Amino acid sequence: MPGRDAQATATLRFIETPPQEERPPAANPCCVRGWLIGLALIAALNVGAILYWHRDDGLWSHFENLDVRTILERLEQPHQPLQWFVGDWVLGNGFYRPLPSLLYELDYRLWGRNLLAYKWTNGLLSLACALLMVGWVWELSRSRPLALLTGFLFTGWQTGLLPALPESLLWVSAVAATGLVWWLQRDYRRALITGCLVLMLGLELSFIPNLPDLHQASFAYRAIGWIPGRTATLMTLFALISLWAYCRLCWRGGWQWAIVSLIAYLAALGSYEQAVCLPLLMAACGLAVRAQGGRFVAWLPTAALIILELYLWFYLANIPSQTEYHQQRLRRFYALGGSLGYWLLPPLPEVANQLSLLIDAPLAFILPGFWKAWLMLAAYGIGLWQVRRQPLAWVGLVGSMLAYLPLAPVIPLMHYYYLPAVFRALWVAVLLATLVRRAAPDSPARIAVEDTAWSQRAAKLFE
Repeated sequence: MPGRDAQATATLRFIETPPQEERPPAANPCCVRGWLIGLALIAALNVGAILYWHRDDGLWSHFENLDVRTILERLEQPHQPLQWFVGDWVLGNGFYRPLPSLLYELDYRLWGRNLLAYKWTNGLLSLACALLMVGWVWELSRSRPLALLTGFLFTGWQTGLLPALPESLLWVSAVAATGLVWWLQRDYRRALITGCLVLMLGLELSFIPNLPDLHQASFAYRAIGWIPGRTATLMTLFALISLWAYCRLCWRGGWQWAIVSLIAYLAALGSYEQAVCLPLLMAACGLAVRAQGGRFVAWLPTAALIILELYLWFYLANIPSQTEYHQQRLRRFYALGGSLGYWLLPPLPEVANQLSLLIDAPLAFILPGFWKAWLMLAAYGIGLWQVRRQPLAWVGLVGSMLAYLPLAPVIPLMHYYYLPAVFRALWVAVLLATLVRRAAPDSPARIAVEDTAWSQRAAKLFE
């Protein structure tokens, strides 16, 4: 009906906003109030986690803090901070990280040998990343609800308030959601899709907390409570500034945003080697902006690639790469494909394991584990089909894999997932928004409008 379609069009604003070049001239006071309350709550949750992790975890005795003690010894010796910009960093294990080195220098001048006080710096960095992430998603999507939802999800992982969920709870929730939608709406197709999305969402909420760590440390500890983890958080801080400025450039234009993006990109490269993935992440964000009606500014990711070539040339010429630390941390490359495949399709490794088991034990197909793996894979297939026309979903999913790619060959520690978790939170937020829309009673009309809108926008990528 025309009236129903008009209402559906008016309410379709959760993930996307109208593809206009300029923002609305005035903001609704209620929306602004909700925006500020959401940001304040994100900040409060992170501050609570900062206070929680501000405790001595064996700073002078535990092996986890050996790097911090070594750095302190080096800072107590005569040194030239400017040398970190042309050679190895303060720890001396073969990396180019001048900005984290300067941050340690600042902490040393402020606090001396009081290592516990160094954790305040980690806390401030993690808080800034959580807030900047909201700003970046807002510039990327032009949706305040999506930006705040992404920030809350990331904050849940970073603070430890969103732990891994039991597998039994995932299946019970999926069955309950399927039955509830069928009972209320008598639509078996929508009920099945809802159950698959609930199962998929539950697995994704546990994705980051379930990732491996060499010493079984949590993501929250590595992000806030572990002093050496600041290399990843500092890099992510500059990466978010670079991506935010680039998205702003794609929407509004202006050379100043290009300059800000490139300067922040250089700072990210000077913080942590994982920043080499930023040109690809920029391009992914640019394509998503174009699909929503903005412009894809191709020259800036190209310039970032040229800078990356110069960075790699400098790195190989000046930074020792055959250190004992490098040799200890590299793992076998045959596992690289499976590791990256897990980021794109989490049920895939378990399906592969079940198939391998089937070769040795042909009757394994009668076991529950075999069918659970295939049902989970089928649920993911249905879920991916539901978000196939949403560029933001692919930015989140593929972007998380690209962000992890530089460190995939290395034996994992939880802070390696810090930048990937930013993109993973975006993917989970889009997935949650899709679940809400698909399960709503009037969703068919809204879904039809949405599919038409995204099809038209996605076609622009190939013009």
